[in-house]
Amino acid sequence: MRWCSGKLQLIAALLVVTVVLWGGAGQAGDRAELGNIIKTIPSNGPFWKYGTLEMHRKTKKAGMPAVIFPHWSHRAQYTCRVCHQELGFSMRSGDTGISRSKYVSGKYCGACHNGVTAFTVQDGPARQCDRCHMKDTRKLEKQFEEFAQDLPFASFGNGIDWAEAIKIGKIRPKNTLATGQAIQQLPEKLKLPMKLGTAAPRSDVTFSHEEHFFELDCSACHPDIFNIKKKSTKDFTMESNIFGNYCGACHMLVAFPMNDCKRCHSQMNGGYSPQ
Repeated sequence: MRWCSGKLQLIAALLVVTVVLWGGAGQAGDRAELGNIIKTIPSNGPFWKYGTLEMHRKTKKAGMPAVIFPHWSHRAQYTCRVCHQELGFSMRSGDTGISRSKYVSGKYCGACHNGVTAFTVQDGPARQCDRCHMKDTRKLEKQFEEFAQDLPFASFGNGIDWAEAIKIGKIRPKNTLATGQAIQQLPEKLKLPMKLGTAAPRSDVTFSHEEHFFELDCSACHPDIFNIKKKSTKDFTMESNIFGNYCGACHMLVAFPMNDCKRCHSQMNGGYSPQ
């Protein structure tokens, strides 16, 4: 079975970071940076758990089990744009203010969980509360193994190379719930990869607007996360990223985590290349 244990995966992640910071002949690593990275690396437990949210802020008061939300099962059907821009879910935990009264009126989860597009959360005999309010996740874990088995493998995060899955047509997520809605187009000048220099002893970063734009509109990143003016984003460092800023807003929570170094630093000397 390709899904390794959480302990082995965490050890591998720490080794990756060690190689990154100490890799290269004669280059001394920054011990403080290493310490910060080790402390903030996302939990690399079972693959099914990465990007799977446990929401219990309001359920505990209501005497209900926590809501378990698996990003992996939703992103195979819809791009990030649908939930985070069209339906208004905030990228940051706790910002949305979702409640049962809102989603039974058709907002947020209720836009799909209406008994037509997906199982219903409305009151009545067809309601399936336990599909989200889970006391036991073993069924969900088995569903993930079956779901991921035929998708391209990645060594980090939830073990799926989502960009490759889209590229080869294994998944075809929808960009909108609205019929006939026009989707913003990426300007031609942004279709070429960007080269971003680095101050640390690693290779430059290759950034693709096109790959990100497939999932999100420009407003997802600009100007709240990245200032849209060239060279005007301050404090854009690896340390800022690993604490959940800039790239870390997604790449420490749902998108592939930042210990998969060579996904961005593709020509990194002395780095780790998962095979």
